[in-house]
Amino acid sequence: MYHTYIDNRYNKEQVRKIQAMDSGSETFHDVINADELELLQRMIKNIEFPEKGQTSKYAGASYSDPQGIILKNIFDEKIKKIIGDYELGFFAWQEAINPWKIHADLRWYPEKLPYKTILFPLDVISDSDSWKDTYTIAFKQRDYLEGNSNSNKGQHGNTDQSEWTRPYENPGVHNLINGYSISEDEHKKYFSHMPYEHIKGLEIDNVFKWTPGSCVTWDQDQLHCADNFLANDIKTKLSLIFFTNQKPEDLPTDI
Repeated sequence: MYHTYIDNRYNKEQVRKIQAMDSGSETFHDVINADELELLQRMIKNIEFPEKGQTSKYAGASYSDPQGIILKNIFDEKIKKIIGDYELGFFAWQEAINPWKIHADLRWYPEKLPYKTILFPLDVISDSDSWKDTYTIAFKQRDYLEGNSNSNKGQHGNTDQSEWTRPYENPGVHNLINGYSISEDEHKKYFSHMPYEHIKGLEIDNVFKWTPGSCVTWDQDQLHCADNFLANDIKTKLSLIFFTNQKPEDLPTDI
C-alpha cells in the first residue's frame, strides 16, 4: 500500500469537524509488554518495504491483511482506550533513513475525516547495547490543508523533503506566533537537521522520548518532526504507526 497525497482541501464544515476532535499530543507508557514488543521486532525485521524514499522505508496495510489480523488483536483495544472509537485508515511499518522535518500527516479523503496518529517505537539501532536517546516532537501549530488547490491531482509518498519550506511561510498553518519560542539550545538538541529559521513561529507541545513499550499520539493536522538522530550516532529507527479516521457515524452529512 502506497500512501497518497491528493492536492484537495476539506470544506469549512469538514475542517470544523476535524478541529472538534483536536487535542494535544500525549505520551503513554507500558502500552505493550515485553513479549508483544519482541513479536513486533521479529515482524518488522521480515518486512519487505515496497516504498523506499529518501527519508524512510514504508510498508502500509490494513487490519484485513494477514499481519493486520495479528496487529488488531494486539492493538485495537489498546488504541480505543487511548483515543476512543476510531476507524483504521492504515498502519505502517517504518524504517528511518533521514530524520523527518516539520510536517503534518493530514491527507485528503473524499469520504473520510482524518483523526489521530499513534506511533509505537520498536527499536533504535546503534552501536550501543541499549536504546540511545531519540525523540519525536509535536508542535502546537496545525495545518488543515486549506491551502490545497482542489486539483484532484496527487503523488505517491512524500519522503523527499528537499523543497520543503518552513511552516511560517505556509499561509494555511494555524496558531503561528511572532518570533521564536524555541531556544537555540533546544534547536541544537532536537532540530539540527533544519536551519534555526525553520522553527520560527512554532511552539513545542510534546517531546516524546522513544522508550520500549511506549507510544505517542498527535492529531493528523498537528505539525511534528523527528530529532536529528543521525547526529547522535543512531543508524536507524524502527516504528509501527497507526493512522486513524473518525468513525463514519461522526461524519458531516454534507460530505
